[in-house]
Amino acid sequence: MSFVELKDVYKTYDMGGNKIHATAGVTLSIEKGEFCVIVGPSGAGKTTVLNILGGMDTATSGTIMLDGQDISKMTPRQLTLYRRYDVGFVFQFYNLVQNLTALENVELANEICKIRSTQKKRLKASGSEKE
Repeated sequence: MSFVELKDVYKTYDMGGNKIHATAGVTLSIEKGEFCVIVGPSGAGKTTVLNILGGMDTATSGTIMLDGQDISKMTPRQLTLYRRYDVGFVFQFYNLVQNLTALENVELANEICKIRSTQKKRLKASGSEKE
């Protein structure tokens, strides 16, 4: 199995009764350590595929596997944890806390992750983690 694998991924939006197909049957596999570039014309679905792979959007249908995890079947809570601990995303248009420096913005995100990581470890240790 590939490190990243999308099988027959569809994303359809309903816009006032009209169906907009952002992706239609995307199949892609990327091996661990492989370098991949996604290119195509505007409106081809590149951003949609990346948002689905990053757990920021969900597919209408299809399977999305990342390192053995089927993220297409994750709950919203599981996707939050997936985004927090398993993937990194660099946005073209980033949103930073304006009155903090770039370093302080990174430190803030790191602190949030540390707090959540400690809570997650406590839940696992107590056996009460449900995800």
